[in-house]
Amino acid sequence: MVTEGWETGRWYLVRHGETVWNRDGRIHGHVDAELNEHGRQQMRRMARRLADCRFSAAYASDLGRAVESARIIVEGYGVSVETDPDLREFSYGAWEGLTPEEAEAQDPEAYAERMALEPDAFAAPNGENTAQLLHRVRRFCERIVAHHEPSEDVLVVAHAGSIRALLVCLLGLPDDRFWRFTVDCGSLSVVRSHPDGRVLERWNEVPCASGGEGSEA
Repeated sequence: MVTEGWETGRWYLVRHGETVWNRDGRIHGHVDAELNEHGRQQMRRMARRLADCRFSAAYASDLGRAVESARIIVEGYGVSVETDPDLREFSYGAWEGLTPEEAEAQDPEAYAERMALEPDAFAAPNGENTAQLLHRVRRFCERIVAHHEPSEDVLVVAHAGSIRALLVCLLGLPDDRFWRFTVDCGSLSVVRSHPDGRVLERWNEVPCASGGEGSEA
């Protein structure tokens, strides 16, 4: 229950818009890829969806697809986008730029062994595992929580992996809940602060073409 008279703030978590690699099923990781036109349209719809918000700050992964998405959303707000490499997607190492089929074709036996691992233990060759991603996103989260009042609204534009990690950190969930969430391109999730902690208010909403609220996965 929210205490009467207590001003609540929210974390608005947005996954970047679609890229050509998303469309083609290629693994991004830390390799950059620009938004395609559909991705830019997604972010323009997101900007309309969030037009009434008054963000105290806007943060984004330093990868171009997240930075471009954030800038589209906050254009005209008078809020600059602060980038942070801790918000990057998983590093997928040697698999970045490949489709899963291409990664498997390189070494089918090694691919099968990795894919058979428990989700928390999985890592692509020379890539990150879940614990490593959670560690750096938790580091970002702790910095930002300390920097802002709970009543402030904050925008964060990032990737599927880093948004999952933010949910775990903000809601105080066990790390093994990380893989329980779906995060679509161009989606919005909202975490609301209140005196006793935080609650998940909205998850994986994709604004519809009319500019209103869309579906939630």
